[in-house]
Amino acid sequence: MSQQQLKPVGADKKCPHYERTDEKTLRRLFSKVAAVRSEDKTLFDFTHRRIRVFQSGRDQSDNTSIYTEDEIFRQFSADRVGNFAVVIEGEVGTGKSELCAYLSHRLREANRPILHVDKDDDLMSILSERIPEFYKEQFDEELSGAEEFKQLRDDIKQSPQTVANNATSGAILNLRQRGYNASASEQGQEDEICEFVREKLQLLVERGEYAQEIKFVTEGSYKQNDFLHVFENSISVSEAVGAINQELWREIRNRYGTASLDDVLEDVGSKFTDTRPVIVFEDFSIAAMEAEKLRNYMERDKGSDNWDFIVAGTRDSTDILHTRTAEDRFEFYQTNKADSNNVLFLDEGSAVNFVRPYLGYIKSQDGSVRYERDEEADTFRLMEPKEGSLCAQCGFCDDSFRDLFPFNETFLQRIYSGLSTSEQSPREFIMKIFEVLQDYYDGIVEAPSSSRGLRLLDHDLAASDEVYERAEQFADLAKWYGENKNGKIAVDRRFGEAFGLVEPAADDDNLPGPITASETEIYIPASGSQPQPTIGTGSSSDQTTDPDPEPEPEPEPQVSRVQRIIEDHNGQIDSWREAPWERKETDHYIKLGLKDAIDRLTDGFSLYEGTSLVYNLSGQKYPFVYPGSDESPDTDQIIINPEEFRRSDLRRLLEFGVYRDEDPRNADYDKLLEQCGTQLTEYALRWRQTIVDNYLEGSSILYKRHARYDFTDFALSTYAYLVMLDSPWEKVTPEKINEEFGADGQPSLDTELGNRLRKLLDPDQYSHVTELFENVEFVEELLGELLGVSSNSLDVPEVRQRIERASPHDVFSMLGRGQIQNIETRVRFEKSRSRTKLRKLANTAYDFRRSLDDVGEHHFDSEAIEVAKDNFQALSMTKVSEIVESLSTYGKEVNQDLLESLRKFENRSQTDVDKAAEGAQLANQLHQGSDFARVHAAVASQKVTGCDVLSTFRDITIVEQGSTTSIGAKFISAGEHYVDE
Repeated sequence: MSQQQLKPVGADKKCPHYERTDEKTLRRLFSKVAAVRSEDKTLFDFTHRRIRVFQSGRDQSDNTSIYTEDEIFRQFSADRVGNFAVVIEGEVGTGKSELCAYLSHRLREANRPILHVDKDDDLMSILSERIPEFYKEQFDEELSGAEEFKQLRDDIKQSPQTVANNATSGAILNLRQRGYNASASEQGQEDEICEFVREKLQLLVERGEYAQEIKFVTEGSYKQNDFLHVFENSISVSEAVGAINQELWREIRNRYGTASLDDVLEDVGSKFTDTRPVIVFEDFSIAAMEAEKLRNYMERDKGSDNWDFIVAGTRDSTDILHTRTAEDRFEFYQTNKADSNNVLFLDEGSAVNFVRPYLGYIKSQDGSVRYERDEEADTFRLMEPKEGSLCAQCGFCDDSFRDLFPFNETFLQRIYSGLSTSEQSPREFIMKIFEVLQDYYDGIVEAPSSSRGLRLLDHDLAASDEVYERAEQFADLAKWYGENKNGKIAVDRRFGEAFGLVEPAADDDNLPGPITASETEIYIPASGSQPQPTIGTGSSSDQTTDPDPEPEPEPEPQVSRVQRIIEDHNGQIDSWREAPWERKETDHYIKLGLKDAIDRLTDGFSLYEGTSLVYNLSGQKYPFVYPGSDESPDTDQIIINPEEFRRSDLRRLLEFGVYRDEDPRNADYDKLLEQCGTQLTEYALRWRQTIVDNYLEGSSILYKRHARYDFTDFALSTYAYLVMLDSPWEKVTPEKINEEFGADGQPSLDTELGNRLRKLLDPDQYSHVTELFENVEFVEELLGELLGVSSNSLDVPEVRQRIERASPHDVFSMLGRGQIQNIETRVRFEKSRSRTKLRKLANTAYDFRRSLDDVGEHHFDSEAIEVAKDNFQALSMTKVSEIVESLSTYGKEVNQDLLESLRKFENRSQTDVDKAAEGAQLANQLHQGSDFARVHAAVASQKVTGCDVLSTFRDITIVEQGSTTSIGAKFISAGEHYVDE
């Protein structure tokens, strides 16, 4: 195979060792469970790092006594008398299983028989499989009683209800025999207990119930389920639970003739006469059903006992072992430091060497990677690759990263330091490396530095915004492989070549954006550095892409406090993007930037462009949540996925948010919107539509059930009613509505009509009319946004279509008081100092409609309409003036009251008379129409009644035989008589 073929550069950009490694090997190598690696002793020995732990137990809470794994191993003496136990406690992933595996290998090499209980073993598998198999292997014979365990296991699997029924009835009888007044006499009670027991029994034969105590009844379940209360006499919860569990388990064992775990171990142990057997519990909670009995067996002082126990678990699961006797006789160790997941054998200084053999193992099979180990110092030196090995032929990597490729020391160090303190455990560190390696191995990313698994890790070094904008992969490469050199991040060029980002020995004029390169390094501008002209462009043959090898150090620029904050958080953008809620300070700035941008783009969280109808978002609340967080979106929030942002845009949002928080006057809205406006506008529109859908257009908002109207219908109908009361003698047509909308000023309550309504309605009813007019400005601006085609014109065809589909009365009749109350109080009109809640406006409209319905039903003034029709339709005010003038010539012969009233009427214009006549005619026409028309007819009639023309006309009196007569025919007749004379 040629050197060119072996280089990890080309179509697939893979190291040849990884090309020849199957996924199964990779997963075994990086398994989070040490027992999987320990199955292959060669693999385990190559990757195992020496473990040191704290001694714990009684009087050892200060973590001062430290033991090595070898010192622990030496305590397993073959000459010991009685049982002995080593208890390894620690948080998940801190090396308990690793230490168990190491001790198991050493004891097996010492020819000690090992019974290994896996993490996924359950009590039944231990009794029916593990111990019988171990016994058969050691003595080549079947364990007495094993068949009973298998029968119990099979019955639970195949007939769990039958086993549960027998156990329940037998346990209740046993409780009575013990002196308890126990029964399950309530209807269905025993069936419920049986079903409960059946579910618990099945846990005994289902693997994977890690770290859970398998008990039939817990104190919590006893309190929550009344059907478990079988005791008629008063006893404590703890006593009740203990008695039920004891009798259920005893009944099962007695029925099948099975022994308890401690009895079985005693029988098996007695068979070993020349050695001490070892049982390894990787998770002691597996045996919790009989934990107390097993502990008593482990700690008893009996010379014939000969078991060595290795017990691993969290402190919660091993708590039952912490008796005074056990702490005196057992050895207790703790893998992690108190109140943390940190261990003695892994820290920032040792992190690279800790993982080195894991990565080197893949290349060790052909001798490419070999170590000279110092067992005492727990160090090793990388040796030259074996002649003929892949690494010897390839020559691509040097010794600084040959065993670590596709990583380098910097990358691995940053992975460890990027983990939170609670995650800096061996398991988390190894699994994070494997997650990154898997992405690279599977071809999901071209370079490990672009793996999504890195996003949650904090790291301060970051490329400049321009790099994120124009060459994002180089930004990743810089962050994880690079070192800062005078404002630029330098990366070994070989990694860029290996991952296909730069070509080997190629002209680098075409590198993206501000990226430059030399023969040995790639240079990426760091965050906070000023973009420099690209080196090596142009036609001159002596130009090069290699910057000055030793540039003169430039004076440190003065950095403001705000800029320092921005730089501090730029490096956390990737981890924020993956889990914003875990980067609270960075999240605060980005959230603030997003909220303020949405605020600006919606003009203060307004719901319609150009209107004062806003949603008053709580100052402590954001208009969005992230997917995957603990927060579910409220009805006033949208979901914004951080994955939708380019990282360069997130940096701009971060910068803007920092300025808004720390230096508000210099926060540049225009710059932010110029750079990210399209995406932010989409969020703003989506949020606005969410509020409209939930608070204005929801099925339970404004209207009663099954109404087919929307918020636009409400705004149009409100405006139509206002137009009617502004111009009661004109039809409310689409054209009239449009005319009123385009006119100067706004609709107002007709004065003469208002005077009449004040008399007809009680004060509360009348106030509903005036209050609606107080909000006419809000209604008109809404209508302009919802149905406007320009600033002074509506979409008349759309208005007509809506009014023909449903009259304003139809719409208002479907308003529901309860549905109005569903309008969120935060939806309100804000203008100058005015703050009117939409709910109040809708309630006013609801009451307004009822007030006007009362007018329509009871106050159509037919008499006034008849008077106006009969006297005004053909009346000429010129003729009236002639009559008055003629009457005036007769002096005292004419009744002076008549003459005075005539003169007042004469002052009315022909236009006033004609309008009154038209109003009366309109009222007469509408009176037989729709509900809205009838209301309009009554309103129009009341304006006729209250208009000055009719009032002065009715004041004209003729005295005749002591009675007063209207002007009518008698006035005309009398007038003509005087004129003829």
